[in-house]
Amino acid sequence: MDQTHTSAIEEDIALVQSYIPLVEFLGLALGSSTEVVLHDVAHPDQSVIAIANGHVSGRSIGSPSTDLMYKVLRDGIRDGKDYVIGYEAHSVLHDIPLVSSTFFIRREGRIVGALCLNTDPSAFVTVKQSIERLGALYFPNLQPASASTEHTGVQEENLVASVSDMAADTITAMCVRRGISAHKLSVDDRLSIIRTLNERGYFRFKGAIGTVADQLGVAESSVYRYLHTIQKNK
Repeated sequence: MDQTHTSAIEEDIALVQSYIPLVEFLGLALGSSTEVVLHDVAHPDQSVIAIANGHVSGRSIGSPSTDLMYKVLRDGIRDGKDYVIGYEAHSVLHDIPLVSSTFFIRREGRIVGALCLNTDPSAFVTVKQSIERLGALYFPNLQPASASTEHTGVQEENLVASVSDMAADTITAMCVRRGISAHKLSVDDRLSIIRTLNERGYFRFKGAIGTVADQLGVAESSVYRYLHTIQKNK
């Protein structure tokens, strides 16, 4: 690695780290229902370098990057914007999706980091549902007004506290749908799991093959074979 490249990496890191004071400030200013997360994209396995109100998603410093980050780095952002606003983020800690927004930190046109806000709307949704139930008692024929929101081009994001959790969430979801344990999943089920994880960028993480093999109860060679099959049939 030449000196110029090393210097560029150091400057990228320094720029992202300059946002660290904002994390605590925004966490206090926005309240405990909003998680504030700072990512350094140079280290996807441990991209979270600062976090406030981490109880919202269960993440902490050292947690990995998300599937959204992977997709943006791979595909770019529609219209070349520096941010996406108002998309859904899913966490195993919540049945209701979080409301999320992300600002991408750029240096010389490259995305080097991201500052993310994830708000838990549970309390608001509970109040809203109570009002709707009350309204139904007094105004049974009232139709709710439809809300229109700007389409951001981002469908969802999945927030995980560790690389292991990302695999576990996907495998558990399949097991729940099938009503069986992981070691009884069919080859097609396993291929579906590997396909989902691959689309989310899971296999860019160090040790991902071994982790998913352990959780599926198969050999690492089987996971490599499934992954090869999926990539061959794209």
